[in-house]
Amino acid sequence: MFKAFLAGGLIAVVGQVFRDMYSLWFHMNEGEAVRWMNGTLMVCAAILTPTRFYRKLTQFAGAGMIVPMMSLANVWSATALEHRNEGAAEHMLSVGGSIIVTLVVASYVAALFL
Repeated sequence: MFKAFLAGGLIAVVGQVFRDMYSLWFHMNEGEAVRWMNGTLMVCAAILTPTRFYRKLTQFAGAGMIVPMMSLANVWSATALEHRNEGAAEHMLSVGGSIIVTLVVASYVAALFL
């Protein structure tokens, strides 16, 4: 549990550094900086997936590595690597589609009550 806390906290700190960097260096407003930070974390997870480093981090940290954006990028890139000869796009959307539907439904339900 302590490893998950440390890994999740480290990802949050890295995300905050990226957000602040985008805000200060590139003079972005907060919304743009958050979008670029999420994109950067997703690209990092997609790059770490084929090197098997993301899997090692997940085995070490457990639930601390299940940050929504990073795990979504990991699922898509791992599925694409698994099925690269059969057509990666169909398999990426079949696995990631359930995640997207869940997020959309949860956002809709949350919007009803807020």
